[in-house]
Amino acid sequence: MTDRLDEEQLRDACLDLARVVLAAGQPQVSNDILETLADRFYREVVDFAPGIARAGRDPNLLARAVYYLNDAHALPLMGTDMEWFRQALVCLVELAAPSIALSDKGGAFLRDVQFGVEQSLGDLEG
Repeated sequence: MTDRLDEEQLRDACLDLARVVLAAGQPQVSNDILETLADRFYREVVDFAPGIARAGRDPNLLARAVYYLNDAHALPLMGTDMEWFRQALVCLVELAAPSIALSDKGGAFLRDVQFGVEQSLGDLEG
């Protein structure tokens, strides 16, 4: 575990995400637009790093979360809308580094998440 955020890795993840969401059937997106959106993603994510480190977790889970969003939730044509990203990021960070006590009913969903994670990891290993 490290408490130091690899900012370059996080910027790369944000740039990859920006490439996906800006892929609107155009062969080439302006570098200015691409870099601006990647920087917006980065600024949203980096604010989570201190809290994650204070919780004793690796702040580099943020880059992994961005790559997960890139693989599982980012779609071309999402464009520069940031709301989907904010909401998804908050959810992923809470799952990875919990900060809220859950009720029995809310916590029951974690079993579903655990099953899904185990299935996905099995797919990666198999």
